[in-house]
Amino acid sequence: MSVALTEKLIEDVRLLIKDQDRDTLGKLIFEMQPADVADLAEQLEHEERLYIIELLMPEEAGEVLLEMEPPVQERILDSLDAEAITKIVQELDSDDAADLVGDLPAERVKEIIDSVQTEVREELQKLLPFPEDTAGGLMALEYVAVNANATVQEAIEKLRKKREEVENLYSVFVVDDYSRLSGAVSLKDLVLEPPDRKIKDIMNPEILSVDVDTDQEEVARLFQKYDLVSVPVVDDQHRLIGRITHDDIMDVIEEEADEDMSMMAGVMHQEIGEESPLRISRARLPWLIVGLFGGILAAVVINQFESSLEKVIALSFFFPVIMAMGGNTGIQAATVAVRGLATGDISLVGFGRRIVVEMKVAFLNGLVCAVILGLVVSIWLADILIGSVVALSLILIILNACFIGASVPLVLKRLNIDPALATGPFVTTTNDIISLFIYLLLMSGLFRFSA
Repeated sequence: MSVALTEKLIEDVRLLIKDQDRDTLGKLIFEMQPADVADLAEQLEHEERLYIIELLMPEEAGEVLLEMEPPVQERILDSLDAEAITKIVQELDSDDAADLVGDLPAERVKEIIDSVQTEVREELQKLLPFPEDTAGGLMALEYVAVNANATVQEAIEKLRKKREEVENLYSVFVVDDYSRLSGAVSLKDLVLEPPDRKIKDIMNPEILSVDVDTDQEEVARLFQKYDLVSVPVVDDQHRLIGRITHDDIMDVIEEEADEDMSMMAGVMHQEIGEESPLRISRARLPWLIVGLFGGILAAVVINQFESSLEKVIALSFFFPVIMAMGGNTGIQAATVAVRGLATGDISLVGFGRRIVVEMKVAFLNGLVCAVILGLVVSIWLADILIGSVVALSLILIILNACFIGASVPLVLKRLNIDPALATGPFVTTTNDIISLFIYLLLMSGLFRFSA
């Protein structure tokens, strides 16, 4: 059953783990859906997450791991031994097993492949060579196919044999004597047609298929355009080798949307569930530095028209730089928050933890950018004190912008206001006002100190 994630539930689970009460915790988790267990685990510390995974049966542990954010999943897999991962992999569908194993280091992949059962090993060896963003990387090897010359009765018997192996079965694929895809038969037709009727007489030959090398974005487009629930995957000789189902495509659509939003905000290569400030900083800092030098260039242009004025006027050259840096930081933090709320990867329960991570990232990014800008200002104006104050202003404004950008979407969500619609005006307006106040306050203090 579905269980609502609350602060009380999280605290109760933490207490059960601390008390090593495996029986009570096991009963609680057993009643939850894998996605809910994954959401719960993501709010816990690493050792607590491991305790829950190790408490689950291999099949259940695999389902929970697949629902977790990639950074969290990666840390858990790094902490599990090969035997534990092997048991989990053997209980998963071929495509899920390949996804889980494919993200491991090469030496661990080899160790696990050598340890799993022969059938699972063969499946992994077929799937792992395909790039993860292609049809081959998405497909599962579990499907039902019958020869075009088979009868309805023979097709039904094959379905019965594979009922445990193939989940979410929507149709039976039809192949010729060379395993080339010829068409498909719906389950309804198999039930309604006479048992001795030939499959080739009732199949639909106009079936859409995708090549194994087709990009995942193109596959997703086909699913959306034609309202597909599954699609067969073929090789370069049109031989049937797998299938892709709609649940896999839902993940792709979300991933592609995330990528587009990330590119717009300059937060590429950052996963929502990432908790390492250093990794998040590496994903965002390059874009901020590009913006920083762009702002410095703007200041140079302004300076060409103000070269005869005093240093006090020169300080105004850098205000657009600082405002732009604060704005960029706020947009990055807000984009991650809005995206996470929209996809369910960030919950209102854990927003405090998310803001702490964002503030750490803002401090790291602010420190690097402040040092660069402080040096430029100090050299340009031949005044270390002014350079230091400008650098301090930048750090404070970036921290302020990050806090506003990360918290406003969460506050709006709590007030039942759509964060995607209202975050932009709130963040930009509030950030501009507070940033202006911080900068002018510090400059005023500098003037009084220098007087």
